Amino acid sequence: MTDQRMVDPTLLASSDPVALAGARCSQCGTVVFPAQDGCPRCSHRPMDTHALACTGVVWTWTTQHFAPKPPFRPADAPWEPKAIGYVDLGEVLVEGWLVPSARDWAIGDAVRVTTVPAWTDDAGDVHTFAFEHAEAQA
Repeated sequence: MTDQRMVDPTLLASSDPVALAGARCSQCGTVVFPAQDGCPRCSHRPMDTHALACTGVVWTWTTQHFAPKPPFRPADAPWEPKAIGYVDLGEVLVEGWLVPSARDWAIGDAVRVTTVPAWTDDAGDVHTFAFEHAEAQA
């Protein structure tokens, strides 16, 4: 799917264009991200895999000043504050980085899913998903 090393490759449904892998309940239609086996609304199992929209809008956002703890990143990985937002993809709200963090983000900004380096180790960059302004160059 992608030649980038990902924090968790199961988070992506597609790499061109980048799309997140969610799940949809065949009984009640609930959509979730990340994908899970059972429906949180009606408990139906299993849920169907479902690619989420590639674009959305910033629902809300803030700046995260503290580094996530392992296993979400290595304890010794450098950290700089990140813009973190909830993005409305139509069927579900997804939390993720807003890149670049220095941008003056606003609720309602149009964004699209992308991948960015989360950290670098001896084998190179490890990527995760993020959201960039819809007008950003691919």
